Amino acid sequence: MKVYVLWGFLGSGKTMLINHLLLTHLKDKNVVIIENESGKESIDGIELQNRHYSVVDLKSGCVCCTLRLKLAEVLEEIKQSLKPDWVLMEPSGLASLEDLLQIPNLCIDGAITLLDVKMYDFLMKLNPDFYRRQFYLSSVLFLTKTESISSGEVKQIVDKLLSIQPQLQIIEDYRLLDEAEWITIWEKSRLQKRVFLPFTSKTAPPLFSTETIVLESPIDRTFFKTEFSRMNTLFGNQIVRAKGLLQQQDGTWSRFDVTGSDYSEKPIPDLEREEKSTISVWWKDKEGLSPLGWISPFLNAEEQRCSIDDLIISDEELFLYMGFKGSTPDAYTYEIIQTLKKEALKICQPRLGYRFLTGSKLDKQHLVVGNYIFKPDYTITKYLQDADIYAILVASVGAELDAWIQEKRLANDIMEAFIADALGSLIVEAIVSYGLSSLTEKMKFYQLNTSNSYSPGYCGWNVREQQLLFSLLPHAFCGISLTDSSLMLPIKSVSSLIGIGRNIERKPYGCSICQRKDCFKKKEVL
Repeated sequence: MKVYVLWGFLGSGKTMLINHLLLTHLKDKNVVIIENESGKESIDGIELQNRHYSVVDLKSGCVCCTLRLKLAEVLEEIKQSLKPDWVLMEPSGLASLEDLLQIPNLCIDGAITLLDVKMYDFLMKLNPDFYRRQFYLSSVLFLTKTESISSGEVKQIVDKLLSIQPQLQIIEDYRLLDEAEWITIWEKSRLQKRVFLPFTSKTAPPLFSTETIVLESPIDRTFFKTEFSRMNTLFGNQIVRAKGLLQQQDGTWSRFDVTGSDYSEKPIPDLEREEKSTISVWWKDKEGLSPLGWISPFLNAEEQRCSIDDLIISDEELFLYMGFKGSTPDAYTYEIIQTLKKEALKICQPRLGYRFLTGSKLDKQHLVVGNYIFKPDYTITKYLQDADIYAILVASVGAELDAWIQEKRLANDIMEAFIADALGSLIVEAIVSYGLSSLTEKMKFYQLNTSNSYSPGYCGWNVREQQLLFSLLPHAFCGISLTDSSLMLPIKSVSSLIGIGRNIERKPYGCSICQRKDCFKKKEVL
């Protein structure tokens, strides 16, 4: 049984090499693949198993550290039970080749290193001593993605690698190797004992964190296809690698990969899978900062914590909702208002959530958000056109308060029903204001601004476009559903669109130019 390690940083093309070998040079051999994925979901293992290859998954740790003592046992079990001709081991892209080769009782015949040429400068900045040591220990190195840079740039990288290890055999395109050349490669890749490493003392691998996220919301395909790298740059460029499995609208599956600015997606024919779409991301640990705060809302709508104590519920605003312009209710009415207000605040269970989406201005009246074309009309489009991203924000007073308002309507007390309705309107707007303020504070960390929130039904935006907004959210998100006529249930609910970006300005709602006479926002200017 021959055992070879295919080592390389995240996204260097290790799984692609395995696929190539199993279709060409090793197609008539009994091959077992050991997959060591640092993410919770073994994307590579799923793809290889779907091709009916023998795959052993080692998850929940790295073979060069937390799983190092288990690896020799696994190889022995494979030898006894599967009796393969070859074992190809694909360690995590965060593994140390140096540590892997020093595992006690581990019999490895050779190792091939892979290097994505577009990541060379990044690795040399990330931890130059660590990667120089790994390259020095290598006998054979395959360059990948050489077509993405010039031949002159490739030569510069080759020269730098040879300055680290003059005996290194570098292959610029392994796909061109014939059978005889592969035999030479395997022989050359046999491990050579190197007693002295002409570099600084042993350096630990760079620290990365990883998270696997299950996609519960409808997929924003533009985010994956064209916008991932731009969003990563906008939010600090922390993510160095992402890959996952996406279910298409026709039920088929595809695999996507992002390394740096490179994106690729390919179908996985005949994959049958009950689980939902997933994405695994890797990022540089930096002062405890995590990109999950911005990428998670792109992948899944997130409900936010919000209690009635977080809200600003003023009597002055309530009086405006009730039609008191520059005056206050009499003592009798005021007492009823305060009694009902206490009831409402005790009952209310606010619901609030949002989701980030890609988008852009289409023309003066239209925006493209999450692959859908919206027509907020000129007023709103003008205020949102400079956004880098968009957020759908939804809020509701909750089913409990909505039921209480309905009870007041059915009790045939016109005054109480009127006050209860006004309270519901005030509270849901206060929830929206709280949500917008919270989102604004979060975006300040990334030096991004937020616009006001704009809702279908106002400023000429057709209320039926709520159907499109809610199609981008999970079913009954925040407990809100839509009727066929686009009425939200609970009735005291709000959906809105917010622009986020470096060039966004928080402008007035535009009451002076909006032609709608029945908009409650006009009450403050009448």
